[in-house]
Amino acid sequence: MLLRMLTTVTGLIEIAVVLLFVARATRLVVVDEITRAPREAVVRRLPEGSPLAYLLFCRWCLSVWIAVPGAAVWWLLSDVPRWSGLWWADVPTVGLALSHTTGLLVRAEPEE
Repeated sequence: MLLRMLTTVTGLIEIAVVLLFVARATRLVVVDEITRAPREAVVRRLPEGSPLAYLLFCRWCLSVWIAVPGAAVWWLLSDVPRWSGLWWADVPTVGLALSHTTGLLVRAEPEE
């Protein structure tokens, strides 16, 4: 019983860490001053109305592209039991959940 409870707590901690990683990495690319110059350099080289340019300024959009690989790495490295045990089911599910939660966390931040 104790081992199962510890496994559950470990799984929750792992997901929380992956979520915070996704949220921070998304913010780093989209908003932070430290990445402003590279972000603007990429946008200058793109055609007007480029979806990639939009992606570099949309936290909801970019978080998907960060969360799904993050979920895949979590799935590969974690020993915590998975819901289905099938990577093709668990990784997209967890990735989309992480992305959505990252978007919700954005709402808690003050406007810049």
